[in-house]
This record gives sequence, C-alpha cells and structure tokens, in this order.
Amino acid sequence: MGLPEKVDDNDRKIISILSKNARSSLRDIAGVVNLSPSSVRNRMARLVDLGVIKKYTLDVDYRKLGYEIQVIVLITSKPGSSETLYKTLSQSDKITKVFWTSGPANFICIVRVNDMKELSDFMTGDLEKLEGVERIESMFLMPEPE
Repeated sequence: MGLPEKVDDNDRKIISILSKNARSSLRDIAGVVNLSPSSVRNRMARLVDLGVIKKYTLDVDYRKLGYEIQVIVLITSKPGSSETLYKTLSQSDKITKVFWTSGPANFICIVRVNDMKELSDFMTGDLEKLEGVERIESMFLMPEPE
C-alpha cells in the first residue's frame, strides 16, 4: 500500500529533524533541507494530511515529575480477550503507553508510579485482576545516564 503522493528525501529529512525535536523552527529546518520556511511549512502540512505525521508530542522526564519507578510490563492475554484488554489497558492512568504486539506477550506497557508500594498495588490489585490476563512479566527501566 503506497502513499498517494511520493515522500521524497527532503520530507524524510524534515521528519528526522522533527523526530529529534518537534519544536524545531521552520527557519532551522529550512536551513538544513535548503528550502524556504514556507515550503517546509507546506511540506509539514502535506505530511500531516497524508497521515505520515500523526501527531506532535513531548519527551517528558517522568522522574522529575515524581515517577521514580518506571517499568516495562509484558502481558499475555487469554485467547479471545486481546481487543477488550487493550482498551482497558489504554485507559489506565498508570500506563503511559501500550503496544499491541505479536510474540510471547500480547502487550508491552510502560508503567510509571511514584514508589514500590504503588507499583505493588497496581500489579497485584489492578493488573492481575483484569479479566483476560493470563501472564504478567515486568522489567525495571534504569535511569538514563546524565
């Protein structure tokens, strides 16, 4: 399934720049791709219209917001329950991202909590009791080097 319009090297460069910093100015991007700022703006709008750029987002340091514990949680669902479970996981305020995957686990979730008690309560009190959960595994995310 191809795009209705061709995405060229300049579009890819714009995407690369925005992937690193979504707040890059049109002037800064234009300087890198050798286009005018208005051409960059038009290309960005076209990439949004094509669905290539789906959203602009933030890269948040959750530890500075008090979420000291960050965990990757792999969840295996019971047969026939994946769609419902995905919707439920996506609505949790402790899960910041849910990936629906293939392989040994059906879901990879990024969980952020303030402390170990909150994590324990969430894992045993919330996740384990969800209808359709068959297995849960977790891995702690280490702080990024400064």
